[in-house]
Amino acid sequence: MKMADTIIKDWFLVCLEYENNIVAQVLWGLVVKDNKGRWQPEDYVCTSKVIKHLADGVFLTKNSRYECSGKGRVVTLEAEAIFELRSGISPEEYLTLKGLKERGFQTD
Repeated sequence: MKMADTIIKDWFLVCLEYENNIVAQVLWGLVVKDNKGRWQPEDYVCTSKVIKHLADGVFLTKNSRYECSGKGRVVTLEAEAIFELRSGISPEEYLTLKGLKERGFQTD
């Protein structure tokens, strides 16, 4: 199997939902190693759309192959969450902030 472009840990497979349909999946995680030199260890990464699940913990996007280290989590979020994920908010943080907003707390 081809070597991964990027290895991530503490990862999520994020299913993005719009009108009760999964419209895309992305990976979100912390970089262990990036063989393309885009990120440093411990940087977060939110990938482009996952095109294919190649093997256990190995995913393909349009331009990269990601290897996911350790046990990941699958989470479904509304599609507009992608903006927060790309700004560095983890899926876990996003859900926490969403829960606080729903309970009336100001989070901005």
